[in-house]
Amino acid sequence: MEYAIIILLAIAILLLVVSFYGKDRVKMVQEELDQLSLSMVQETYLLKKKIKVLEEELLTNDIDYETGPSQTSVMSLSNSTILSLYDKGLSYEEIGTKTNLPVEEVRLILEQAKKMGLI
Repeated sequence: MEYAIIILLAIAILLLVVSFYGKDRVKMVQEELDQLSLSMVQETYLLKKKIKVLEEELLTNDIDYETGPSQTSVMSLSNSTILSLYDKGLSYEEIGTKTNLPVEEVRLILEQAKKMGLI
């Protein structure tokens, strides 16, 4: 009987020592969770930074349209040509062809002129 108690006590001590040096799975999961949390915070910060830059660009564009310089300084020679061609009833494609400008740029110039009340 004494041998059985001694053997059980030795096994218990051995298991206790092994538990201290064995891998702690909870600690590993917690470290992985900390790494994931840190990476999420970094990504969120970068996204917020990019959104802020985009918002500033949009605000700058809105201010340019709303409080831009006077109408005479905004309208260059090509813009006044575009306006006169538009007044004659030409389409965006025809104006683009005559002024050698892309159709999208012609459309933007005419929209800006409409916002400024020139058309």
